[in-house]
Amino acid sequence: MPYINTPDGVRLYYETLGDPAAPPLVLIQGLGGHLLGWHRELCAGIAATGFHVIRFDNRDVGLSQKFPAGGYQLADMAADTAGLLDALGIDSAHIVAQ
Repeated sequence: MPYINTPDGVRLYYETLGDPAAPPLVLIQGLGGHLLGWHRELCAGIAATGFHVIRFDNRDVGLSQKFPAGGYQLADMAADTAGLLDALGIDSAHIVAQ
């Protein structure tokens, strides 16, 4: 199972589909949603059009690190996405959020 630790120390679960050399496209679920909200068939279809698809569980959901006391904000979740991209060696990406 692929995990990364962001610079802020948050452990995130993620999956990728498609050619890592293709333009990256990050799929982000809304608050409380995890990567399974982006169905694998959809992700495979997007990857088949020429994208390197990246989906991940937000903090506090799915297989990512839990924060029982909460205490985080949207800026923290944006930093998580940036940390994921940094860990994957990606300088910029297309972003699709729901």
